[in-house]
Amino acid sequence: MRYPVIESFYSLQGEGAYLGTPAYFIRFGGCNLRCEWCDTKESWQEGIPLVEMEEILKEIPCRRVILTGGEPTLQDLGPLIGALKSRGHEVAIETNGSREIPADWQLDWVAVSPKPESGYRIACRADELKYVVDERLALEDIAFEEVPEGRIYLQIEGGKEASARKAMAWVLENPRLNIRLGIQLHKLLSFR
Repeated sequence: MRYPVIESFYSLQGEGAYLGTPAYFIRFGGCNLRCEWCDTKESWQEGIPLVEMEEILKEIPCRRVILTGGEPTLQDLGPLIGALKSRGHEVAIETNGSREIPADWQLDWVAVSPKPESGYRIACRADELKYVVDERLALEDIAFEEVPEGRIYLQIEGGKEASARKAMAWVLENPRLNIRLGIQLHKLLSFR
């Protein structure tokens, strides 16, 4: 198997439930959406080099592996996930949630970041939800019923003050909803 890999790297998880924990990231090319504030626009390009699965598996220095993109569900990740699991890795995926995840993908964690370009539709299982708070997001767009309580994070759009104010107001004005203000540690501390 060969996959369009933009990059792979070892770092800390910068957001969500596993914030600050070590992870090995595999970033795939290709995306079915074109979000204006996307921070991985290189995933939209054609001709991303294909990497052999065995090359991907070579030097993973930690237990947790995160498959991300672009939109990783555009790839046939079943064989890669199986190989990672057979080597003792815990496998997570970060997806926009607009596509189903095949039942045979033995994922340990699914982080979904619903996008306005898909009408905030969620077509897959989710263990946590991360919403970018921009001028389009309404409180009614948040899929509270999709995840256990306390696993919804409101992300600030590109450090914008209006986004931060809106997210903070929602958290403070709706304590029973148990939503959280999410941070992007990797952006605050300038690491990948």
